[in-house]
Amino acid sequence: MRKIKDKERKLIKSIVSDKKEIPNLVKDLNDGEMRSISFDLKNEFERFESIFKAEYIDSDKILVDIELTVNERGDLYELDFFKVDFGKLITYPTFNKLKIK
Repeated sequence: MRKIKDKERKLIKSIVSDKKEIPNLVKDLNDGEMRSISFDLKNEFERFESIFKAEYIDSDKILVDIELTVNERGDLYELDFFKVDFGKLITYPTFNKLKIK
């Protein structure tokens, strides 16, 4: 568990504006350094639905899929990054670099 980083908060805020509360604490997911995070600190909930999908090209020219999900209560659940070559995320995206799906 750790404090949410400013760049993570900024990206999420750009996605949800003021519609969802953004927690101050997150946990890193074991995803090969793709930098996915979970807001479910106690593993109490399950992924319920996706509220945002996008993609962008990392600085090494590899496609990255992004998905923001909520749990069954409607609270933020995970911000998931999936780099199609399973590699490490090099450059954390900003909202203006995303191609919304």
